[in-house]
Amino acid sequence: MLLMEKVALLARQNETFALAMIIESKGSTPRHVGKMIVYRDGTIEGTVGGGLAEHYIIKESVKALQKGQSKIVEYKLNKHAKDGIQMSCGGTLRVFIEVYTKRPELVLAGAGHLANALSKLADFLEIPYCVVDDRVGYCTKERFPNATNIFVNQDIGEALLAANLNEKSYVVIVTKDRDEIVLKTALQFPIAYVGMVASKRKVITIFEKLKGEGVTEEQLEQVHSPIGLEIGSETTEEIAISIIGEIIKVSKENKPTKVKQLNR
Repeated sequence: MLLMEKVALLARQNETFALAMIIESKGSTPRHVGKMIVYRDGTIEGTVGGGLAEHYIIKESVKALQKGQSKIVEYKLNKHAKDGIQMSCGGTLRVFIEVYTKRPELVLAGAGHLANALSKLADFLEIPYCVVDDRVGYCTKERFPNATNIFVNQDIGEALLAANLNEKSYVVIVTKDRDEIVLKTALQFPIAYVGMVASKRKVITIFEKLKGEGVTEEQLEQVHSPIGLEIGSETTEEIAISIIGEIIKVSKENKPTKVKQLNR
């Protein structure tokens, strides 16, 4: 696989990495053109010339990843020059370190028809998403070809844990009959959003049961249910649009939201 093909693949998979690219080379340098992928642990793919300069570039790339900021670095490959590094080439090298950070990710808990409609919208909007379910026949790469990951386990709670939920996770609960397990698991993490497709009666029942299991009122106030913007949606595709619309709205507001009135 060519290096830039690997960059595109990593970006689609919503991975965090840096791409170091030589943007200017003057005089004698190990290479005048070069690209290198740098991961958070300092491992690399590709090269910008090797040697001490590459060692410094890897270190700066790791620092850039830690800060989440792209940068340009410049090195004088001359041990006798002021601010030069211990090399004898004599040239100057400028490198752009582009940081690719993990983007907000849609977590589809459930792989049925609504999840499938949501995945197609996510594809159109270029929103990374993964799919979680307890049914092998539904949660497949064939049905969700562009998913960053597919997590299947007979214990759907374990499948959700494998998704590594974090502050950039937007969880949409659309399971066949495992909403309660998924919601309880999701609320253990500092996620950006959690919404559940359910009737008013079902929501009340689940909330009361989770309260009895130690889930707090404050945690439950994070839950969007009914889910989606009020646009009078009726079809599966319309409901998917209303859900994605709400997620976009929440992501732009970038602040905690309260549970809405249960009106279904």
